[in-house]
Formats: sequence, structure tokens, C-alpha cells
Amino acid sequence: MGYFVIIVFTTFLGAPPEFLPIAFKNNKDCVNYLTKVVIKDFNTMKIEKSNKSKYLTNQFNNKFIVCKKLEYPIIKTNF
Repeated sequence: MGYFVIIVFTTFLGAPPEFLPIAFKNNKDCVNYLTKVVIKDFNTMKIEKSNKSKYLTNQFNNKFIVCKKLEYPIIKTNF
């Protein structure tokens, strides 16, 4: 179980990734939002395609914005 989130990666001095405050139940909705809404906020980015995924990158290839499934374990405890 998990949700698809938009993550911003920067390769500058090992900066930690940033999460945009929005989540989606399926990858298609996440990618549509990424390629139609997020790209307007990051106007220096362009859409790239690789295998089955789409992501945004800048002209220097040091910043990437991707959709990824954020999974978390469900731990069952007995009390």
C-alpha cells in the first residue's frame, strides 16, 4: 500500500530530496499533474521520457522531478 508522490532531487552538494505536498492514488494521475501543472512552476525544466516513466529535468541535468510510489510497511502488533 502506498501513494505516488512528487519528489524533487538536486545533485548540488548532496542536498536532501524535497517532497511536494500532494499525493496520488495512481501513477497516471501523478504523471499528468507533473507534466501539466508542476512544469508551469518550474519553467526552466523540460519533460524527459525513459522506459515507462516521464520526469522533469533542467538543462544542466542537476535537478530532477519525478513521481515515485511512497510505500510504508504495515506492522501488525499483538497486544
